[in-house]
Amino acid sequence: MSKSDKKENVFKRIAKYLIPWKGDKRSEIIRKICFLTAACVLIVAVSLMVNDAVQRAKTKKLDDDRASEFHAGADVSSNVSSQTSSQPESSAPEEPKGFGPISYPQRTVQSRFEPLLEQNPETIGWLTIKGTNESYNWIDYVVMQTIDNDKYLDTDFDGNKVKSGALFADYRGLITPTSEPANIVIYGHNMQSGEYFGRLPYYFNWGVSNPDHNDISFYKEHPTVEFSTLYKTSTYKIFAAIMLNTESDAGEVFYYHNKQNFKSEKDFNNYVAEILDRSTFYNPDVNVQYGDQLLTLSTCMFGYGNTDLRFVVFARETRPGESPTVDVEKAYANPNPKFYDLYYKQYDYVWEGRKWDKKLLVGYEDDE
Repeated sequence: MSKSDKKENVFKRIAKYLIPWKGDKRSEIIRKICFLTAACVLIVAVSLMVNDAVQRAKTKKLDDDRASEFHAGADVSSNVSSQTSSQPESSAPEEPKGFGPISYPQRTVQSRFEPLLEQNPETIGWLTIKGTNESYNWIDYVVMQTIDNDKYLDTDFDGNKVKSGALFADYRGLITPTSEPANIVIYGHNMQSGEYFGRLPYYFNWGVSNPDHNDISFYKEHPTVEFSTLYKTSTYKIFAAIMLNTESDAGEVFYYHNKQNFKSEKDFNNYVAEILDRSTFYNPDVNVQYGDQLLTLSTCMFGYGNTDLRFVVFARETRPGESPTVDVEKAYANPNPKFYDLYYKQYDYVWEGRKWDKKLLVGYEDDE
């Protein structure tokens, strides 16, 4: 028998073992079909994983290059304050009249955004949470804004369909040359790789991976957020971080994302009080008062009961004349944050009511 005949026989035996063949018993046919089906599913799954990894690596490279180019811009000095260094004094916001949206004189676009706008005109800003050294930032991405909150859930800056999507500001609080909302709400995916808002839950000192609820070291290392709109650059001081449910089956829902503007001082204070109830840490060095512009960073959360969760970080803009630095040594963990009914049942936990120091919210009068 020739080598070619032997080779043909080997392939034939393999084929007969894997593929339904004339004369096979019913049970053997079923076994082969199940095997082939499983093999096809595995091949497709592996192909999708490889394709996703390749796309993710490509997107990350583009994100990193984009960040380097953006920070190489010359609009902002190294000492970022509540007003853009390139904007005149006349561009300062007016005092709140019902507080929102905040009005500005006509503002010009910072020049470092011009290349981004040429690539994607739905660019609205840039968000940065600095790392522990100057060569690395924990979060460092362009922020988009369009006519709905769906597009950038699965579309990146370059228009590619990807699971990671992009950071985007809520469309209900438009940022324009002459106005912006009192509360800018930004969404991003909680990626397991840590990209986009994947590191935002590091602020959660009640996390499963962090059994020491008093450990607020991540907040102390990263107490501020730098957010640039097209028109100004600001440092925002973080004052709270919360975990909450979005489904009423799990308990009362706090609709934090529906507040872009405020009807009155009482409306503002009631909103911030609900946030402070739920915050897992406090810092007396960062109080909040009516007229402060807020920045809300929102992402998905996993675990803690069979329900749809969000993890949200809140910050307020550095006030005119105020130092952008934060005294983190004054910060402390909240021993009893407010969660939701399903959490209480699962973890045998009881919220003891509103006990935070009222000095954290200037001018607040507790109606409870």
